[in-house]
Amino acid sequence: MSHPSHLRCRNTFIQSAPATLFLLSVLCFAVTSSHAQFWHRMPAFRPNGEMGVSFSNDEKKLFYLNTQGGVANIWCITIADKYGRIIAGPTNAPVQVTKFTDRSVVRFIHLLGAGEVLFRRLADNGKDYHIYRMKDDGSGSPQDLTPGADGVTSEIIGASYNGRYVYYTENKVNRDKLDTYRYDCNQFITDLVFPNDKDWQVLAWTRDQKKLLIVNPNPGGYLVSYDIESTERTPLVSPKGDAGFTAALLDPSGQQLTMFEGTEQYQMTIGTNVVTHVATGVSWLDYSPNGKYLVTEQTKKWSVKEIASGASLDLPDGAQPMAIAQRESMLVYSLPAADGKDLYLYDISKKASTKLVTIASK
Repeated sequence: MSHPSHLRCRNTFIQSAPATLFLLSVLCFAVTSSHAQFWHRMPAFRPNGEMGVSFSNDEKKLFYLNTQGGVANIWCITIADKYGRIIAGPTNAPVQVTKFTDRSVVRFIHLLGAGEVLFRRLADNGKDYHIYRMKDDGSGSPQDLTPGADGVTSEIIGASYNGRYVYYTENKVNRDKLDTYRYDCNQFITDLVFPNDKDWQVLAWTRDQKKLLIVNPNPGGYLVSYDIESTERTPLVSPKGDAGFTAALLDPSGQQLTMFEGTEQYQMTIGTNVVTHVATGVSWLDYSPNGKYLVTEQTKKWSVKEIASGASLDLPDGAQPMAIAQRESMLVYSLPAADGKDLYLYDISKKASTKLVTIASK
């Protein structure tokens, strides 16, 4: 699930309200009513070391990270047959995709529309992280997509909703600045989409891939819409004080802008200048691939709610959602286990869970 979420906000934070609201309205106009405008990046790394999970495009396989043997590699398990019938279970043995014995895979994405994975791992020099691409059956050698001199390191920050683009940062031009690049998974080309002139951070991107949501975290962290083609920057919301923004998200209707200050959640209806406090203790918020479900972590408890009805999926206590399939018919959640975590496949329509595998978390 794309991406991390905290943003600072108050009732008086709106900067140049008429121009700001006009821009937001324009941004929303280009979006269908069933999709969020800004798409979250991948979740940030957490102290307890969350492991990645990704469905294949045909939703018949599941890919995940496992540190079996002490080194994190990508593994695969078949979850459905050619007719789409779920065949997952403890007797269905997983297959190891990458077979590294040193330098773990630390983040990966299964590329939608291609039988390949893209992952981040330390390069041969053992100092810099590079991004690699290889076939998802483990055949062939990894292709280094970000080769560079010593000191050049790359970080995956997320993918577009349809999997065509992968966004990443790299300090290739200036070792002290993180520029943002976009790799086209279909055309095998990379473009510089945001040359960083300060300490800006790219938080998200519009669904049409034309604009970025960027933040200047020092000082005061204000949100700016950045047009990739024209390079025009338009301020959206500015805070008071020194704390910086870390994310913002428009809901699937394109009418509600959600913002965070620490774990305090705020919301603004597009077309107004009123920011209201919504909830406290919220450390994660994001939408499912097509905007049907809202995934929330509040006061250390996870929930997945259908937005239209407000009904929560019947997941067991302590379950943490890890990935939702593109067609939103299945999700994967984890539960703590004595020697790591147990992964479960949840059939949303049947409200049934199937244990897949136990993965080592260290």
